[in-house]
Amino acid sequence: MHPDRSFVYHLHRPDDPDGSTLVLLHGTGGDETDLLPLGQEIAPRAVLLGVRGRSTEEGVSRWFRRLTATTFDQANIRTEVEAFAAFLPDALQSHELDPTRTVLVGFSNGANFTAAVMLLYPQLVRRAALLRAMLVLDSPPVPDLAGISVLAVAGRSDPYGRYASALNDILRRLGANLEARTVDAGHNLTIEDVAIVQEWIGRGLRFWSGRERT
Repeated sequence: MHPDRSFVYHLHRPDDPDGSTLVLLHGTGGDETDLLPLGQEIAPRAVLLGVRGRSTEEGVSRWFRRLTATTFDQANIRTEVEAFAAFLPDALQSHELDPTRTVLVGFSNGANFTAAVMLLYPQLVRRAALLRAMLVLDSPPVPDLAGISVLAVAGRSDPYGRYASALNDILRRLGANLEARTVDAGHNLTIEDVAIVQEWIGRGLRFWSGRERT
């Protein structure tokens, strides 16, 4: 466990790393180790950087405060995103990880936070997998997201699923290369999620490998 700029994180480096990194952002009630099994399954040769959100609600960890189930503390979101934007480049540099081969993977509250990072600091994100995400910024900025690849996976019976389209529409309108998928699930993650993310990340790894050979 590493405290850095008040974020606590866990770094897992495999025996035979392939040069890629997954930054894992947990859902409500999770911590920096929560998505490590998911990361090891979808990209076994990637370095995994699991980070813990700094906000709390009723004693559990979150990435930012909420006011109701679908409304959020806008000032807190921006404060936490700003802190994360300062933390992430330093963490990658200190562990000699390549930011151009880094994928952010967020689930639920962590996916919402990842989307906010992308909208507020698009230069930090090249690829992001958003699992059960929704738009949480009331007045999102309009950055140019061209060149950013995003996978968004919604659950068909997820009670929050109806909010996913608003985020997807914004990402597309701003130029992100968005792949939106729906699985037969609720807000929980399933084997189908793992397979979809694994295949999507694998495509990115093949692209990186091919680019290095040219």
